[in-house]
Amino acid sequence: MIFNKKGEIDFLNLLIQGAENTLKGAHMFREAMMGDKPPATYFEALKEIENIGDSFTHEIFKGLNKVFITPLDREDIMELAVRLDDVLDGIEASIARFDYLNITFTNQYMKEFSEVLVSSCEHLLAAFKLLSKKKYMQIQEHTVQINSLENEGDRLMREGIREIFTHPTDPYHDFKLKELYERLEQTTDCCEDVADILESVVLRYA
Repeated sequence: MIFNKKGEIDFLNLLIQGAENTLKGAHMFREAMMGDKPPATYFEALKEIENIGDSFTHEIFKGLNKVFITPLDREDIMELAVRLDDVLDGIEASIARFDYLNITFTNQYMKEFSEVLVSSCEHLLAAFKLLSKKKYMQIQEHTVQINSLENEGDRLMREGIREIFTHPTDPYHDFKLKELYERLEQTTDCCEDVADILESVVLRYA
């Protein structure tokens, strides 16, 4: 358990560490999309990062069961932890599709999705650091950017699927791509979900 100087459980620091781990996962996913190795070779390493993310979530939930006074509403802390975990789950689920769907290549859509995810996670980490410092109004600069990046994820999914149907190839191949694009877009949605909770916190605490 992580404690602050007063001996209390440092929930905000745990959220920061969770966000750092999520960003680490996003960087690894981008490496998988940009590198020369088959993307599925990154699956086990990303699974380990996802397991570490789960441990931060469990630590937060254990702490909430032990204390009465928290830096934010308990529900806010729980929601932030769960939704942040969803982001890393989405990244892990995306790389898993390269494994069990046997996708052995990457394309420009996948690479651009990986950039969107890295940028989104960078903004999430910055927002959590500001949250720990109670710099609530500055958080909105990052949530606005995350919302914009989610729109970019929507665009990539639409264009990727349009490409599938305007230039169809093998049906199994096309199914794999559509499945992957949709999961990646859902992961950008998860980033926006965290941003939405952060915005609601700002409205109540600023």
